[in-house]
Amino acid sequence: MRRRRQKNGIPTAAIVGYTNAGKSTLMNALTKAGVLAMDRLFATLDPTARKLTLPDGRDILLIDTVGFIRKLPHHLIESFHSTLEEASLADLIIHVCDASSPYAYEQITVTDELLERLGCAGKPVITVLNKCDKSADMGMLPAKENSVLMSAKTGDGTDALLAAIMRALPNIRTEAALLIPYDDGEFAAEVRKTGEVKKEAYLENGLFMKVRIDRKTLAEAEKYLCDEDIL
Repeated sequence: MRRRRQKNGIPTAAIVGYTNAGKSTLMNALTKAGVLAMDRLFATLDPTARKLTLPDGRDILLIDTVGFIRKLPHHLIESFHSTLEEASLADLIIHVCDASSPYAYEQITVTDELLERLGCAGKPVITVLNKCDKSADMGMLPAKENSVLMSAKTGDGTDALLAAIMRALPNIRTEAALLIPYDDGEFAAEVRKTGEVKKEAYLENGLFMKVRIDRKTLAEAEKYLCDEDIL
C-alpha cells in the first residue's frame, strides 16, 4: 500500500499524540472517516488512512495512529509497529495535544521524545492545541513553532489547520526506494544532488537507493520505484 501511495505521489500526514488527545475526532472532523473515537487507552490500534482534498485542490493522505503514553514499553512498540511506523514514514506530522489537560506540557514532551525515538526528527510538524474550547489557560503550554488552536469537536480552528497543512506541503519530501539502471547514471547523480540519500547498494541489475526526494523528483523516478526488501 505504501508503494502505491508513492507511485500516486500523494503526500502523507500522520496524526499523532498522547492517548485521548482527540486524534480520531480530528480525523473524523476533517475527512468524515467514521473512525472510532473513544476516551479509552489504545482505542485506535490499527492505522486508518483517508484522503483529504485541501481548499487549494491538492490531496493529502491522513493517517490516524495509536495514542502515545509515557514510557511506552518496548514490547508495546513492537505490538503497535505497523501504526507507529506510519509516523516514521509520513511526510508530515500532525501532533495533536489536549490543551485542556493539566498534564498537557508533559504529554507534549512525551510525544516529542517518542517521535524522536521513531526517527521522525527533521520532519515538518504542525502542533494542534486541541480542545481549546475547554481550556481556560493556554499560558502553561510550551511554545511550539507552527501551532494551531483548535477544537476538533466543534470545528473551530479547522481553516487555520488546513492553511498550515497547505503551507507545509511545498517543503515535503517523500521517502522512496529506487532501483536505477547503471546506464542512467545522470538521474542517479540528480537524486544525490537534490535529495537526501539514506542508503545505497550496488546490485547486479542496478543501483539501489533509499532516499527522501521532493514531489517533482518522485514523479520523474516513478519507473524506478521498487520494494526495499530486494536487498
